[in-house]
Amino acid sequence: MDTTAAITCVADAAADEEALLVAFASLDGDMVDQHFGSAQAFYLYAVTPDSADFLASHNFGIEKKDGNEDKLKPKMAWLAGADIVYCGSIGGSATRQLLTLGVHPVQVKGGPDVEELIEELQGQLNGTREPWLEKLLQRKQKAQNDDRFADFEDEGWDD
Repeated sequence: MDTTAAITCVADAAADEEALLVAFASLDGDMVDQHFGSAQAFYLYAVTPDSADFLASHNFGIEKKDGNEDKLKPKMAWLAGADIVYCGSIGGSATRQLLTLGVHPVQVKGGPDVEELIEELQGQLNGTREPWLEKLLQRKQKAQNDDRFADFEDEGWDD
């Protein structure tokens, strides 16, 4: 298993808290060309309206498209903390598991370039957002606000 940056899961990746953590199922990191369940690797970026920084990749090796759900466990564990994952195709069970983790799966056809998908996402962040993205951003903002209140409580702040 190859991890470019030594992280055990996406949540460990150092990124601007305003950034979306976006993973791409890709054989080489250039295009989204992998089925989620049999994806050999994922490439992780921190995406903001104005930047996209490569953070890490993780190689899972060759997997068969055989319906065996055991191969999903390591992928789910590594993707914990991601906001979005792009893949060429994905089954219903994997979709449900990702959504339970708070990760929004996006299925794309035709092997689009990772760079193009990032630019498209940035375009939405800077303009009119699709409903799924707006909902994801609201959920992320609420979670950040909840974390801030918990930090204040831990510090024992008074009125």
